[in-house]
Amino acid sequence: MVKKVIPPEKQKGVADAGGVHFEADAAKAVVKPPAGTTLKVRRVGNSLGVVLPKEVLAKLRVGEGELLSVSEVEGGVALRPFNDRLQEQIEAGRRAMKRYRNALRELAK
Repeated sequence: MVKKVIPPEKQKGVADAGGVHFEADAAKAVVKPPAGTTLKVRRVGNSLGVVLPKEVLAKLRVGEGELLSVSEVEGGVALRPFNDRLQEQIEAGRRAMKRYRNALRELAK
């Protein structure tokens, strides 16, 4: 199997992260971006967006038209497939905290 190094300036839609080159299988012409690859922010209509590589979509197990959940984590944000059941549980917890705010405040003392 012959590995061919494709310079980042010739890659479409994926920027190079600090001198790391992408390797493509010359026979299949499949591009595998390395871990930590940077993505370019592009204009999509009146908004901004990024194009996720196929490998990322496969890892998230999502396809076109599916929803992603964005959550804040230490040092950035995390993308996860949207989970209706989890969202319902979060909303139920918020309603309970609002309803029993005074009791929770007393318990926290």
